[in-house]
Amino acid sequence: MLWGGVLMVITKEWFTVEEAAEYLCVSKRTIYKLTKESRLPAFRIGRERHRRFRKEDLDRVPRPCGETRNLGGLLKLTAAVDPVLAEIWANEKDSAYDRV
Repeated sequence: MLWGGVLMVITKEWFTVEEAAEYLCVSKRTIYKLTKESRLPAFRIGRERHRRFRKEDLDRVPRPCGETRNLGGLLKLTAAVDPVLAEIWANEKDSAYDRV
C-alpha cells in the first residue's frame, strides 16, 4: 500500500469487508461471494453480526491463473498471468535479449 509515496507493509490482523476488498483488489460483492462459496472464512462479531476477515485467510484466497502477491498486495507479473506479456516476451525479434 502506498501512502505519501512510501511503500507500507500491512501488519493488520483483522479486516472489515471494505478493507478486505481493498486488500485483495476486488469489489465488496466479490468478498460476499467468496464468503458464500466458503472460499473465504468470515467471522461475525457484535450485535449487528458484522463480518471480519483474518489476514492469513485473505492471503489464502485462490487467485485466477495462479497469480501471486508480494509486498503491499502488488501482483507479480508473469507471462502465465498476462497473455499480452507472454506475446511481448516470446517473439522472434526479441530472442537476442533472451540470451543476455
